[in-house]
Amino acid sequence: MAQAKGALARGDIAAKGLMLGKAIDIVIGLRDGLDAEKSDNPAYVQQLESLYAYMTNRLMEANLHNDADMIDEVARLLITVKEGWDAIAAPQAAAQ
Repeated sequence: MAQAKGALARGDIAAKGLMLGKAIDIVIGLRDGLDAEKSDNPAYVQQLESLYAYMTNRLMEANLHNDADMIDEVARLLITVKEGWDAIAAPQAAAQ
């Protein structure tokens, strides 16, 4: 996403589209990796799936409208999700 923003700032629309396409592929991969059947709370998985769908849509809109703020919004959301996963993993790593 940072590379897409850089390309947008340079006016390199082709590179911006390519980089946002890669970011979208990553978010779709995260979404595809969800498995509600393996979760203690399938509702959480559904919420995360909805968030990933929202992120994908925002990145597509950012590409269409050349909107760096939308890219930043998705980046902040992904950071928040990563922090949540890190918080879950930390107690498990300490227990081992």
